[in-house]
Amino acid sequence: MLLKSALISAGLLLASTLASAATPITLVSNGPNQWSGSFSAASTGDNSFTLDLSSLVGWTSINLNAVITANFAGGSGFDVTGVTFDGNPFTADVNLSLPGGIGVDAWTYTASSLTPTLHTLVVSGNLIGGSVGFTGSLNIQAQPVPEPESYALMLLGLAAVGAVARRRNRSH
Repeated sequence: MLLKSALISAGLLLASTLASAATPITLVSNGPNQWSGSFSAASTGDNSFTLDLSSLVGWTSINLNAVITANFAGGSGFDVTGVTFDGNPFTADVNLSLPGGIGVDAWTYTASSLTPTLHTLVVSGNLIGGSVGFTGSLNIQAQPVPEPESYALMLLGLAAVGAVARRRNRSH
Protein backbone atom coordinates (compact mmCIF):
# COMPACT_ATOMS: atom_id res chain seq x y z
CA MET A 1 0.00 0.00 0.00
CA LEU A 2 2.84 2.38 0.89
CA LEU A 3 4.67 1.48 -2.34
CA LYS A 4 1.51 2.14 -4.39
CA SER A 5 1.06 5.54 -2.74
CA ALA A 6 4.72 6.43 -3.38
CA LEU A 7 4.41 5.42 -7.05
CA ILE A 8 1.26 7.52 -7.50
CA SER A 9 2.97 10.52 -5.88
CA ALA A 10 6.03 10.10 -8.10
CA GLY A 11 3.80 9.86 -11.20
CA LEU A 12 1.91 13.02 -10.27
CA LEU A 13 5.18 14.87 -9.64
CA LEU A 14 6.54 13.75 -13.03
CA ALA A 15 3.30 14.80 -14.79
CA SER A 16 3.32 18.22 -13.15
CA THR A 17 7.01 18.69 -14.01
CA LEU A 18 6.35 17.81 -17.65
CA ALA A 19 3.31 20.08 -17.80
CA SER A 20 5.24 23.00 -16.32
CA ALA A 21 8.04 22.47 -18.88
CA ALA A 22 5.63 23.22 -21.72
CA THR A 23 5.85 26.65 -23.33
CA PRO A 24 2.52 28.53 -23.55
CA ILE A 25 1.37 29.75 -26.97
CA THR A 26 0.08 33.31 -26.75
CA LEU A 27 -2.97 34.10 -28.87
CA VAL A 28 -3.40 37.47 -30.57
CA SER A 29 -6.77 38.73 -31.83
CA ASN A 30 -6.96 39.10 -35.61
CA GLY A 31 -10.46 40.51 -35.71
CA PRO A 32 -13.92 39.25 -34.86
CA ASN A 33 -13.87 35.58 -33.83
CA GLN A 34 -10.26 35.02 -35.01
CA TRP A 35 -6.96 34.57 -33.18
CA SER A 36 -3.45 33.47 -34.14
CA GLY A 37 -0.31 32.38 -32.35
CA SER A 38 3.24 31.41 -33.20
CA PHE A 39 5.88 29.29 -31.49
CA SER A 40 9.37 27.93 -32.10
CA ALA A 41 12.13 25.94 -30.45
CA ALA A 42 15.60 24.66 -31.24
CA SER A 43 16.17 21.69 -28.96
CA THR A 44 16.41 18.01 -29.86
CA GLY A 45 13.66 15.74 -28.58
CA ASP A 46 10.08 16.62 -27.65
CA ASN A 47 9.28 20.33 -27.58
CA SER A 48 5.97 20.82 -25.72
CA PHE A 49 3.63 23.78 -26.01
CA THR A 50 0.30 24.52 -24.35
CA LEU A 51 -2.63 26.24 -26.00
CA ASP A 52 -5.05 27.58 -23.42
CA LEU A 53 -8.49 28.08 -24.97
CA SER A 54 -10.29 28.41 -21.62
CA SER A 55 -10.97 32.08 -22.36
CA LEU A 56 -13.19 30.94 -25.24
CA VAL A 57 -15.88 29.57 -22.92
CA GLY A 58 -19.17 30.73 -24.43
CA TRP A 59 -17.94 30.09 -27.96
CA THR A 60 -18.88 27.18 -30.17
CA SER A 61 -17.33 25.67 -33.31
CA ILE A 62 -13.75 26.39 -32.21
CA ASN A 63 -11.61 25.43 -35.22
CA LEU A 64 -7.81 25.15 -35.46
CA ASN A 65 -5.42 25.24 -38.42
CA ALA A 66 -1.73 24.73 -37.60
CA VAL A 67 1.50 24.56 -39.62
CA ILE A 68 5.03 23.54 -38.54
CA THR A 69 7.98 24.22 -40.85
CA ALA A 70 11.70 23.52 -40.60
CA ASN A 71 14.70 22.88 -42.79
CA PHE A 72 18.31 21.86 -42.47
CA ALA A 73 21.39 21.98 -44.68
CA GLY A 74 24.88 20.79 -43.95
CA GLY A 75 25.52 21.17 -40.25
CA SER A 76 22.64 23.41 -39.18
CA GLY A 77 18.86 23.44 -38.94
CA PHE A 78 16.16 21.22 -37.54
CA ASP A 79 14.67 17.89 -38.72
CA VAL A 80 11.04 17.44 -37.57
CA THR A 81 10.24 13.77 -36.98
CA GLY A 82 6.68 14.08 -35.64
CA VAL A 83 4.04 16.50 -34.37
CA THR A 84 0.93 15.88 -32.26
CA PHE A 85 -1.97 17.98 -30.96
CA ASP A 86 -3.58 16.41 -27.87
CA GLY A 87 -2.00 13.14 -29.00
CA ASN A 88 -3.43 13.33 -32.54
CA PRO A 89 -0.74 13.29 -35.25
CA PHE A 90 -0.16 16.10 -37.74
CA THR A 91 0.07 15.25 -41.46
CA ALA A 92 3.54 15.43 -42.98
CA ASP A 93 2.88 17.38 -46.18
CA VAL A 94 6.64 17.52 -46.80
CA ASN A 95 9.09 15.41 -44.80
CA LEU A 96 12.10 15.33 -47.07
CA SER A 97 15.64 14.33 -46.15
CA LEU A 98 18.14 14.16 -49.00
CA PRO A 99 21.63 12.65 -49.10
CA GLY A 100 24.23 15.19 -48.07
CA GLY A 101 22.28 16.40 -45.04
CA ILE A 102 19.64 18.58 -46.68
CA GLY A 103 16.00 18.49 -45.69
CA VAL A 104 12.69 20.34 -45.62
CA ASP A 105 9.69 19.72 -43.36
CA ALA A 106 6.12 21.02 -43.46
CA TRP A 107 3.53 19.47 -41.15
CA THR A 108 -0.14 20.55 -40.95
CA TYR A 109 -3.11 19.86 -38.73
CA THR A 110 -6.76 20.90 -38.80
CA ALA A 111 -9.25 20.32 -36.00
CA SER A 112 -12.83 21.40 -35.53
CA SER A 113 -15.10 21.59 -32.50
CA LEU A 114 -12.27 22.00 -29.99
CA THR A 115 -13.21 22.35 -26.35
CA PRO A 116 -12.36 25.60 -24.54
CA THR A 117 -9.73 23.95 -22.30
CA LEU A 118 -5.94 23.53 -22.15
CA HIS A 119 -4.49 21.68 -25.16
CA THR A 120 -0.99 20.29 -25.75
CA LEU A 121 1.08 20.47 -28.93
CA VAL A 122 4.34 18.45 -29.13
CA VAL A 123 6.96 18.82 -31.88
CA SER A 124 9.58 16.05 -31.97
CA GLY A 125 12.80 16.20 -33.91
CA ASN A 126 16.51 16.73 -33.97
CA LEU A 127 18.56 19.89 -33.93
CA ILE A 128 21.14 19.20 -36.65
CA GLY A 129 23.36 22.04 -35.48
CA GLY A 130 23.44 25.78 -35.04
CA SER A 131 20.61 27.62 -33.35
CA VAL A 132 17.94 27.47 -36.07
CA GLY A 133 14.99 25.30 -35.05
CA PHE A 134 11.45 24.92 -36.31
CA THR A 135 8.69 27.50 -36.45
CA GLY A 136 4.99 27.00 -36.05
CA SER A 137 1.86 29.03 -36.45
CA LEU A 138 -1.77 28.42 -35.73
CA ASN A 139 -5.07 30.11 -36.44
CA ILE A 140 -8.22 29.79 -34.34
CA GLN A 141 -11.75 30.64 -35.50
CA ALA A 142 -14.82 30.41 -33.30
CA GLN A 143 -18.48 31.32 -33.34
CA PRO A 144 -20.28 32.74 -30.31
CA VAL A 145 -22.95 30.63 -28.63
CA PRO A 146 -26.34 32.05 -29.66
CA GLU A 147 -28.13 34.14 -27.04
CA PRO A 148 -31.50 32.87 -25.68
CA GLU A 149 -33.24 35.67 -27.61
CA SER A 150 -31.91 34.18 -30.86
CA TYR A 151 -33.46 30.82 -30.02
CA ALA A 152 -36.76 32.53 -29.12
CA LEU A 153 -36.84 34.36 -32.47
CA MET A 154 -36.04 31.13 -34.32
CA LEU A 155 -38.86 29.28 -32.54
CA LEU A 156 -41.27 32.16 -33.24
CA GLY A 157 -40.32 32.03 -36.94
CA LEU A 158 -40.84 28.25 -37.08
CA ALA A 159 -44.25 28.63 -35.40
CA ALA A 160 -45.24 31.26 -37.98
CA VAL A 161 -44.15 29.01 -40.87
CA GLY A 162 -46.12 26.12 -39.32
CA ALA A 163 -49.24 28.29 -38.98
CA VAL A 164 -49.03 29.40 -42.62
CA ALA A 165 -48.56 25.81 -43.79
CA ARG A 166 -51.56 24.66 -41.71
CA ARG A 167 -53.74 27.45 -43.13
CA ARG A 168 -52.76 26.49 -46.69
CA ASN A 169 -53.62 22.84 -46.07
CA ARG A 170 -57.08 23.78 -44.74
CA SER A 171 -57.89 26.01 -47.74
CA HIS A 172 -57.14 23.26 -50.27
